[in-house]
Amino acid sequence: MPKNTLAQFAKLMADPKVSAILKATKSEDGLTTKQISAQTKIPNNQLYYTINKMQDADLLTIVNQVQVKNLTENYYSSAHLSNETPRFQTDLDALDTDMTNISGTWTHTHIQEVLQWIMLLNHDFSETFREEMADKQPDEASVFFSNATLNLSAAGEHQLRLDIIKLLGNAEKHDPDPNSKDKHQAKILIEKWE
Repeated sequence: MPKNTLAQFAKLMADPKVSAILKATKSEDGLTTKQISAQTKIPNNQLYYTINKMQDADLLTIVNQVQVKNLTENYYSSAHLSNETPRFQTDLDALDTDMTNISGTWTHTHIQEVLQWIMLLNHDFSETFREEMADKQPDEASVFFSNATLNLSAAGEHQLRLDIIKLLGNAEKHDPDPNSKDKHQAKILIEKWE
């Protein structure tokens, strides 16, 4: 990642606009800035800087360029991030979720940046957990921690991953109180290791 430092990458990944853009541009055909704006509800003038930073970080690629009068219109895609094995991609596509799934292939070539991002997410969780538990009654805290150690086959682990992605991808659609006035952002981080 020659154009960005690790700290810049972590800061970029913490930007909610980045997540929205990654979700909108999953198609290999890509989207123009105007199309990205329409899908994400982010004004055009707020997209250019973020899109350039995402290109520098190899999160977006230009997959097509179309000449419109005297301007070149770029089509941006993040499909290269979720370059899964054919079996995994077929299973993930069948889930019909809006989640961005970053593949092992992309991660392998960006390991330092991803580690920095994971450290940032873990730091954010730890700080929020500490603040919530210190400032509120434990039953009123909006942060929680769960842990499990499972004995699974490769097929069982694959199915668990699909189930989690499906559950997270459909959480907003299945909100039992969709018209609530106190909706807030809920950040979920799931880590798996052996």
